[in-house]
Amino acid sequence: MPKITPTTVAAHGSGLGMVQHWPAGFTAQLPTDDWVIAHTLPRQEKRLAADLHHCRVPGLLFLERRVRRYPGKGTQESLVPLLGGYVFAHLPRGQHHLLYDTQRIVRLINVSQPEVLADDLRALIRLVEATTAPLIVRPELTPGTRTIITRGVFTGCLGIVVRRQRTLELLVNLELLGTSVAVTLPAEFAERQEII
Repeated sequence: MPKITPTTVAAHGSGLGMVQHWPAGFTAQLPTDDWVIAHTLPRQEKRLAADLHHCRVPGLLFLERRVRRYPGKGTQESLVPLLGGYVFAHLPRGQHHLLYDTQRIVRLINVSQPEVLADDLRALIRLVEATTAPLIVRPELTPGTRTIITRGVFTGCLGIVVRRQRTLELLVNLELLGTSVAVTLPAEFAERQEII
């Protein structure tokens, strides 16, 4: 399978997070139908993404930059999946065999409410692209009112603002996975505006 490179797959993100999507421009108009979530075998997310790109199956993979420092030897930077074990694909039910044919998945999670997933993915894409701070993945959903940030580097990001241990966090729930992704939010950016 071909290796994913910046010339074959679009990637967005300037900080610690990155959204890899294919084809180029896919995140500009996310579809609201035919989503499926591939639960991958361990350490197979990037390889599955390469396989899907090769088969021309549109999809998303959220990545995080990790830097390790070794005393006397320098540093190593790597990209690891933000949501370990999950790749999001836009594929009609009749073509799910393309995912199984890769032999890189454990199971497929069918999406009963694709519009809700598309909204959650849009919010997560905005958060990942805007942040330069570490992203925190939690195995929980957080209740609250969805808020839009109106100023600062997170302008336009949509999520729930919560207070944790004297800090504010902007949190995006991925309801279908029962997971949330958060980033620490400076207090001056937390101007609340209700979303209806």
